[in-house]
Amino acid sequence: MISTNWQEPMLPLYPPRQRCSEPGIKRRLFLIPSNFGELYENDFAPVPTPQSELPEIRQWVKHFVLRMVEIMSMRRSPQQLARWCHRTTFNRLLSMTKLLEGGCRIRRVHIRQPLESLAEVIVTVDTGSRIIALVLRFEGVDRRWLCTVIEPLRSTQ
Repeated sequence: MISTNWQEPMLPLYPPRQRCSEPGIKRRLFLIPSNFGELYENDFAPVPTPQSELPEIRQWVKHFVLRMVEIMSMRRSPQQLARWCHRTTFNRLLSMTKLLEGGCRIRRVHIRQPLESLAEVIVTVDTGSRIIALVLRFEGVDRRWLCTVIEPLRSTQ
């Protein structure tokens, strides 16, 4: 019998709910929530989207990469990409804001789609003094592309 409920593997968008159950550990009150706790409901969790319902990937990646490079060279506010990034990816982007300080130019953008609603992108950026390669991964969620990975490739030299 073939199962019809199969879904492609995805990055978990919400951390699993955990409770402090060990004796002797005091609970602390935080002003900023560190997880979703009671607010998390499966009915409102992100839903994978088929390729046919997503924007065209090439044009979308072109605009995303341009904005990302402008953020990394401190010419654009990072908040403009917050909606299209997973929370851990957005924090990673914030930590890379001075990576391309000064003038830079996008050399090439390679897009590969190993599965439906999944895109892997490699971007090469020329800063004048060196060339930096960035790896990005996009997943189709809630009828939009969501960036789940931004990593600079490091040389092994």
